[in-house]
Amino acid sequence: MEATLRLPRRASYADYLAVEQGSERRHEFLDGVIVAMAGGSDEHNALAGRFARLLGNREAGGCRYYTPDQRFWIAARMRGRYADGSVICGPPEHPAHDGQATTNPVLVVEVLSPSSDGDDDGDKRVDFQSLASLQAYVLVAQDQRRVKVYRRQGADWQVTTFADGDAFALPTLTAPIAVADLYDGILAPNGRSLLRG
Repeated sequence: MEATLRLPRRASYADYLAVEQGSERRHEFLDGVIVAMAGGSDEHNALAGRFARLLGNREAGGCRYYTPDQRFWIAARMRGRYADGSVICGPPEHPAHDGQATTNPVLVVEVLSPSSDGDDDGDKRVDFQSLASLQAYVLVAQDQRRVKVYRRQGADWQVTTFADGDAFALPTLTAPIAVADLYDGILAPNGRSLLRG
């Protein structure tokens, strides 16, 4: 997502859930801090929507795409997180203390922005990679036609970057996604937004 607003207080996870239930905005729970998530730019939202459509058209049987409203519990890091998109195969698994969160995504997608780039390809990536179910973590740039894919290889992660003209395969998908199909009509090859005339 775009910029976040850190609320100036420490909180328990129960406090966090109370804030989430009473708010129209989403928040993440990071080391006892409740972090409000701001909305994305036109390009951010268009790319997240396009990726959702492309994933949905290629889903393997038993797998479902989840919107940015799906919350995840990261037990190894004691954090509550959201993603711009995700895929879960089979029934969602929930921690005992949060029936709205799940713990078993196979695929997580984040659309990068200047304010979230460091977190999405930093702490947030490490958080999601700590989940045993996760097979791929995908970062979509919004200032150039570039997709970075982290894939689980046994105990390690392999990263590959794809540019215009490339296509990338992902776990749970029946066919690769072309980078051009993701960006056409949203971002020109030179990185100029096509949404702003």
